[in-house]
Amino acid sequence: MGMGSYAVGSFVIGYDDLKKIVPDQISAIENEKFFEDIGWGVIGQWLGWDDISYLEDAILDWCYDDDQDDEYNQKVAEEISNKYNTHVADLKNAFEKKTGLTLYFDSYDEDGGDRYDNPNDKDGCIFCVDGMVQLTPAGEKFKDIVTERRWTQYG
Repeated sequence: MGMGSYAVGSFVIGYDDLKKIVPDQISAIENEKFFEDIGWGVIGQWLGWDDISYLEDAILDWCYDDDQDDEYNQKVAEEISNKYNTHVADLKNAFEKKTGLTLYFDSYDEDGGDRYDNPNDKDGCIFCVDGMVQLTPAGEKFKDIVTERRWTQYG
C-alpha cells in the first residue's frame, strides 16, 4: 500500500445484482436529468463524503446554461440535486424493504487506488451494504451476492 493511502473495506453489492433487486429505483436515478453527464461516479463522491456540493458542482460544470445568470443556474442545480436526493432515498428504502439490509455509498478513485483493488464499483460508486457482519436472516439470504471487499484510498 502506497504512502498516503489507507485500507478501506465493506460488504459490497455489485451494480448488476443491485439492479436486479431494485430495478425501478436504479432506473429512476439513471433516467434523471443530467445523469449521463454526472454518472455514478459523482453520485458516489457526493454520498460517500456526505456533501451534496459534489453533485451541485458537477451539474453546474456539465450543464451550465450560458444564457442564464449564475443565480438561476445555482437554483436549477439545487432543484435537480434535490430530485437525486429523493431518488437515492427511495433506492435505499426499497433496498431495505426488499432485503432487510441497509444500503450506503462510497466512492473509489482508480488513479489513487492500487492495482490489486477490486471494490466492485460502478464508475467509481461503491454500493455498500450494512447488516452483514453477523449474518441476519436477510444477510444469510443474500450472502452469495453481497460480498465483503477491501481497497485502498488516497488521502
